[in-house]
Amino acid sequence: MRKLILLFVLYLTFATAGGMNTCEVGETVGEVLAFTGTHLRVVGEPLTSAGGSDVWVEIGDAPIYDLWTGFCQDVSSIKIGMSARVAYVGNKALAVWLNYGRGDSAVLSVVVSDNIQYGADFAVFLSGDGKYRVVLTSETVIIDPGVGEISVLDVLPKQEFFVWVDMITASSPSLVYPDKVVLIYD
Repeated sequence: MRKLILLFVLYLTFATAGGMNTCEVGETVGEVLAFTGTHLRVVGEPLTSAGGSDVWVEIGDAPIYDLWTGFCQDVSSIKIGMSARVAYVGNKALAVWLNYGRGDSAVLSVVVSDNIQYGADFAVFLSGDGKYRVVLTSETVIIDPGVGEISVLDVLPKQEFFVWVDMITASSPSLVYPDKVVLIYD
């Protein structure tokens, strides 16, 4: 057991030595190959230029979300072999999303900008990063985990949502018609 712990510490030291002095956020999506209760190893593909294909991160107090319910999860929810997406700086996790890539829909994380328009049964907003124009209608399932299903009129600037979509246009900003959105709590 001591050898395994020593190997783990050595791997962490070498795998993260190059990224310790950077503040750039890395994101990686892939399979959970190891989990110690405090550290997580995800092997897959980088989603940002600072991301790696094989990362060990300390979870600390990073929030853990189930992408399909939108609810926060306990660290005990992490299982070897499940799919996950992790955002991190150096070797410290910022957030972990479990069950990433389940099903055919893409799942995005967007912040509602101040640029939001409401109609009788719709809301249209530009994401905070300007990449997506999101159209919510009365047909969209909008969930606030603390309350349940809410109306399009309850969507407010600065809220953050997980957004499930089957198709994203190639325009700029991309037009998104979600099937479901779930409010993310800090």
